[in-house]
Amino acid sequence: MSPEAWTLPWEEAREGLLVHRDRRVVYLNPAAAELLAVDREKVRGLPLILALRDHRLEALALEGGEAVLEVRGRLLSARARPGLLYLLDVTEARRRGLEAEEAGALLAHEFRTPLAGMAVLLRALAPKDPREAQVLDLLKKEVARLTRLVESLAHLRPGRREAFALEDLWLRLSALMQDRLRGRRVEVALGHRVEADPEALLQILLNLLDNALKYGQDPIRLLSRVRGGRLYLEVRDRGAPLPDYEGLFQPGRRGGEGSGQGLGLYLVRRLAQGLGGGAYALREGEENAFGVWLPVD
Repeated sequence: MSPEAWTLPWEEAREGLLVHRDRRVVYLNPAAAELLAVDREKVRGLPLILALRDHRLEALALEGGEAVLEVRGRLLSARARPGLLYLLDVTEARRRGLEAEEAGALLAHEFRTPLAGMAVLLRALAPKDPREAQVLDLLKKEVARLTRLVESLAHLRPGRREAFALEDLWLRLSALMQDRLRGRRVEVALGHRVEADPEALLQILLNLLDNALKYGQDPIRLLSRVRGGRLYLEVRDRGAPLPDYEGLFQPGRRGGEGSGQGLGLYLVRRLAQGLGGGAYALREGEENAFGVWLPVD
């Protein structure tokens, strides 16, 4: 096969690409050929089903959409656009995700008892002045947040829902992270109200902001917007473009070697899904955007 100029970048890509027209194969790159276990020279020009050998993949390629399918012993993340089918092997990522869930459940089990004890001790303390009362109140809120996080990791129960302003979360978040925010340029435009679990949403914002502070460049922007029946909550930074935005939600990705377990964004997606929504990352203009969306009435 002699690739045309537009196909050359795909010859070395990790993601598979299959191009089709009139239900026939026009092009597939080496990654797609490996994932589908076919000889790309032999399937070019043949009916699409002979290359895919899977009616679910064929239907996706023709109708559009996204899905994760088990195909010939692999878990493939498939995205279809008119005439294009993108394929990515997520088998290892799913395995890491399951391991992270098991680790989370173990941590939840270990932390549940001491957190309950801390809550009891804090309730027994009597502050002597307004400053101590303020610190004690902050400690109680932190223990409550960590308790909610532990419950989420352990699949204990859905979080409670209440209506509140997103700006209230920023007041709590800025108090918790005041040392790390000092000297950084952070712009906040959280003008919406939401009905959700405030502790889960606080944890989501904390992880997204922590991600931007660690790896991004100022200015960092916290934004909310409503579109198409969804509330979008984003943290944006001016960091360099990243090669694999979807993969960042798998454990241990953005920071690289020596940067910890990298569970922050993985937990963001899990918490967002628990709220009935989802998480995403993308490049828009000169910014990296990491966010979640929630359904709104």
